[in-house]
Amino acid sequence: MRMTMDVTLLGTGVGIPHSGRAQAGLMVKAKEPLLFDCGAGALLRLAELGVDPTEIDTVLLSHLHLDHVSDLLPLAKARWLVDEKDFAIYGPAGTEDWFRAARNLYPYLDDLEVAVLEVGPKDEFSVKGFRMVAAEAVHSVVALGYRAEFGRRSVVYSGDTEPTASIARLAGGADLLVHECSFPEPYQVTNHSTPLRLGEVLQDVNVKRIVLTHLYPETIGHEEEMVKDVKAGLGPGVKVEVGRDLQRIRL
Repeated sequence: MRMTMDVTLLGTGVGIPHSGRAQAGLMVKAKEPLLFDCGAGALLRLAELGVDPTEIDTVLLSHLHLDHVSDLLPLAKARWLVDEKDFAIYGPAGTEDWFRAARNLYPYLDDLEVAVLEVGPKDEFSVKGFRMVAAEAVHSVVALGYRAEFGRRSVVYSGDTEPTASIARLAGGADLLVHECSFPEPYQVTNHSTPLRLGEVLQDVNVKRIVLTHLYPETIGHEEEMVKDVKAGLGPGVKVEVGRDLQRIRL
C-alpha cells in the first residue's frame, strides 16, 4: 500500500495582519498529524478544517517569535478543557524556559502534562511515525527548519530564515519545500528571504515543489513576480507557487 502524506497550510502570514492570512502554522499528517508552529489564527484554521484539538498532541516550533507560538498555549488549553492533558512540544534551545514562563501566568493549567524536548541543528529523531531531521536557520533568534519523512515521502519546513545552505541541504531531493519568502524584489532584508536570493540558494537542490509562505503585506499584488524570480535561479521542472491558507497538498 502506498504511503501518503497530507500537508495543509494553516497560516501563511506574519506578525502584521492582512486579510486571508493567519500567522504561521503547518499541519503534516500521515498516520497521525504533526503541527509545525502555531501562530495566531492557527487554532481557528484547524477548526475550519474540522480538526478537533484532541487530534493534535505534538507541535514542533521553528523558533519562539510570537507570530509562531501565540496559539500554542490556547491549543494546549483547548485540550485541557476536554481532559486531554498530555502534550509534546519540540523546539530550539530556550523552548522549555519559554513554555514554563507562559504557563506560569495561568496557575490553573499547572496539571497540564507537557513534555518539552529541545532540538539542535542536525538532530534526528522519530515522532508519530515520521523520521525528523532539524537544521539551523538564519534568523534574529535561534531558529530551526525541519524535514519530515514518512516512507518515501518528504516535506521540509524552513521556518523563518534567510536563504541559507543548511536549509537547502535539508531540502535535498524532497517532494515539497514550504519556505518563507517574506518580501518581493527589490526589498533587501536580513533574517528573511526574498525571491532572487532564495532561488539562487536552491539551485541544484532537486526539490520537486516549492511553496512560498510567511508573506508580509508588501507581497500583495506581487505574487506572480515572486514566483518568476524564484524560478529564475532554478532548473526546469520545479513547481513554484505562493501558498494560501487552508491549501492542502497530498504527497
